[in-house]
Amino acid sequence: MSGLFGFFDRYGILVLGALLLVYPFLLKGLGELIFLAEEHNLRSLAKALLGFRAVIPSTPLMIQIIIYAFFGIAFNILLGYTGMLSLGHAAFFGVGGYTVGLMHVWFKPGAAVPDWMVGAFTLFPLETSLLSAVVVSALVALGVGMLASRKRGVYFAMLTLALSQVFYYAAQTFDRLTGGTDGLGGLANMRLGSLNLQVGIMDAQVTYYFVFFIAAVSTAIIWQILRSPFGHSLQAVRENERRARNCGFDTDRIRLLVFVLSGMFSGLAGALSIIYGESVPIENVHFGTSGQIVIITLFGGAGVFLGPAVGSFIYWYLRQLMSTEFVKYLAIFQYWEMWVGGIFILIVLFLPQGILGSIWQWTVNFRARRQMREYRRKMTAAVQRAEEGIDDAHP
Repeated sequence: MSGLFGFFDRYGILVLGALLLVYPFLLKGLGELIFLAEEHNLRSLAKALLGFRAVIPSTPLMIQIIIYAFFGIAFNILLGYTGMLSLGHAAFFGVGGYTVGLMHVWFKPGAAVPDWMVGAFTLFPLETSLLSAVVVSALVALGVGMLASRKRGVYFAMLTLALSQVFYYAAQTFDRLTGGTDGLGGLANMRLGSLNLQVGIMDAQVTYYFVFFIAAVSTAIIWQILRSPFGHSLQAVRENERRARNCGFDTDRIRLLVFVLSGMFSGLAGALSIIYGESVPIENVHFGTSGQIVIITLFGGAGVFLGPAVGSFIYWYLRQLMSTEFVKYLAIFQYWEMWVGGIFILIVLFLPQGILGSIWQWTVNFRARRQMREYRRKMTAAVQRAEEGIDDAHP
């Protein structure tokens, strides 16, 4: 058991990445199996495969799962590794989306922006807008962090919530810019200039691999950051900030830097979220999105690197299953939020470290008990040998 989880600890990201990489091909192969079964009148097999196909995530759902898994990993830098609960990360998620959306609306020939900017956007529209989303989100996170990161505990959480609501009401107020409550639409046919590919709702597979590639590279960067000395300093701040400060760490600077990093990657996740949806809904900057990512992170396990990925899969898969399949048998499943909330309460009560976090803790405890049994066995054997030696010396 310990060997299995040791393997997962070292290679879990690679295994998960490989599964996500081949997932669209598995779906395609399943579709071909269903076609062959129907063609050869294997009705029972075809029916079973169709039932299985109905309950596994579709490509669009997997895109959503990957985006929110990445969003959760970015949020987990702050909550899980530094111990800072932000209730306003929807602001950065929404800012990233609005940046990409507004650039696709504004940066056209004849627009009131410099020609060199229009030229760069025309050649590499999606690449330029994603890079801009990262920069703008980082700047917004820097501004919010300078106001909030020096606060602690509930004061920090409530201040991030209040500042996030400022962005939400600003999006409502400046409706000519953001589309107001209707959101910012008309973002179809986004083009990946470097490969001359269209991404969006018309080609789910291309969009899937584009989102997967950006999320995978960004996740690898986050992984390296957390394994660096800076990443270890985050955990020192989480465990005992006063002691970390006494050891010479500039904890205020660390808190600000990690807030900016988390906000920057969250903005990139928000930018990815509009590529397939082809619009920026105002809900992206609403408190509900902040609460959603907190739930997703706690589902999987805060402080466990892949915890938010597990949480994202569970959250979106249950939501899809309840609202499309379970509701066919019981109408009460149309209130999927109530059921997800109930499951969340059960996890908090019985798995307080989240699903993956609790499994990891059980593994650690299992290893500790096994080592203790081995230690006791060796000590007992040593005592017995010592007693036998004494008996031989004094017959």
